Amino acid sequence: MSESVANMKFAVVDTETTGLSPATCSILQLGIVVVRGDGTVESQFSTYIKRRFWKPGRLGAHHIHGITRRKLRKGITIHEALDRLSIELKTATFVAHNAKFDLGFLRAEAQRCGHQLVIQEPICTLTLSRSLDPNKAHPHNLRQLAIRYGITDVPNHDALADAIVTARLLPLLLAKANITHADQVAGIAAK
Repeated sequence: MSESVANMKFAVVDTETTGLSPATCSILQLGIVVVRGDGTVESQFSTYIKRRFWKPGRLGAHHIHGITRRKLRKGITIHEALDRLSIELKTATFVAHNAKFDLGFLRAEAQRCGHQLVIQEPICTLTLSRSLDPNKAHPHNLRQLAIRYGITDVPNHDALADAIVTARLLPLLLAKANITHADQVAGIAAK
């Protein structure tokens, strides 16, 4: 029998970005919540990403994420942020809501700065939630899922806040999917 999901560690990640294309846009903020499968939060980390130079108008949808150049100056480099994520991923499984989006940005940023980021068998809570709704009766965006599961006390469009919501959703979705052991988790990995 494999390890219980309740004892597994998950690194729940969210990013705020300058736009939607990993090829031409950048990460502005990274949030990481390390949580056990039973919902116990072990640590939280959030940082803005400091760049040597930001082109005018390159902060993206400021009206949505509220990130300013002043906040970015207080951040760390993308390489340092990816180092922190890599440390967490040595003992935890990567999780994100709409993992394809966050993975695309993280991998593109890692390639641009020469970082050896390794993410194996990532889990997407968006995909997991959709799999639990075969009749497509409910919306599966993070805000609507949070409301449906009674998580209403966290603001949105902040990387740490969204990672916290996703970390709180993860054990609920795993339980609803009857995923109780580590070998089952490998079967829901995102591509």
